[in-house]
Amino acid sequence: MNAIIPKIMDRLDRLTPIFERFPPQAHIEFADQLCGSLTVSDTQPVGHIHWLKSGRLSVHWAKHATLHVTEPSIIFVPGPTAHRLDSPDGAQLVCAEFEFGQCYNNPLTVLGTEVMVIPIAQVPEIAAVHSLLMQEAFSDRCARSLACSQLLQYVLLILFRHLISTDAVTIGPLRALGDDKLLRALICIHREPARAWTIEQLAQMSAMSRATFARRFRDLMGKTTLEYLTDWRITLAQSLLVQGVPIKSVAPQVGYTSSAVLTRAFTHRVGLGPRQWLLAHHSKNMPPLKH
Repeated sequence: MNAIIPKIMDRLDRLTPIFERFPPQAHIEFADQLCGSLTVSDTQPVGHIHWLKSGRLSVHWAKHATLHVTEPSIIFVPGPTAHRLDSPDGAQLVCAEFEFGQCYNNPLTVLGTEVMVIPIAQVPEIAAVHSLLMQEAFSDRCARSLACSQLLQYVLLILFRHLISTDAVTIGPLRALGDDKLLRALICIHREPARAWTIEQLAQMSAMSRATFARRFRDLMGKTTLEYLTDWRITLAQSLLVQGVPIKSVAPQVGYTSSAVLTRAFTHRVGLGPRQWLLAHHSKNMPPLKH
């Protein structure tokens, strides 16, 4: 236990353990002047970034109030959410789709907030990328798609940094990652899911009593420490299974003593056993975790 503390103290990196597990992939779907409407479905487990270069845009989804965007902005849709973009006078727009482990409920994509609008001027790092991305997206240069994809991966990282630093999400993983008192415990969970973590150990990392830690974690995360640890382990198990790792090898990597123990936890969380879930995944019928 004590040997791990200096390592955590040396580098309080909120995002790297998650980005290493789920490297994002992004690609441009639309880069043009939008005259009329663009509808995006929720049938695939992906997210979307809509980048308004100029003009006016209205964003509609579910039963929420319409959002009106009148300055260069990013419309960020972290998970599979059906929505529609309307432009009354021909907005210049770049639309991208990104995969970031949404089908495994990567915690960075389970935000509780379905659509967010972030003005470019509010985030200096994104403003610095703005002109470069627009030049690539609206050009016919060689390797344009590759350049845009790599720029968008960087933008995703900056977006999550911004959401954490501004407490833009009021409850859930991003809110908890922005809390300095919980940060060490979350880094430990994300870095070493196979470790037999106890509430007492994680509370000690956070310099809190067990009761105070458990209460603070639940208040900011929206679930108990054990629930979140289990969710993270099952998320990783799902991604490993899809990569072809046998369940008997997956179990110790995500903190379970045997494939039988993992199967029980997996079935309780997902509603299907690992093998049944994997078949459903390959048939594009992927049940999410139960929350």
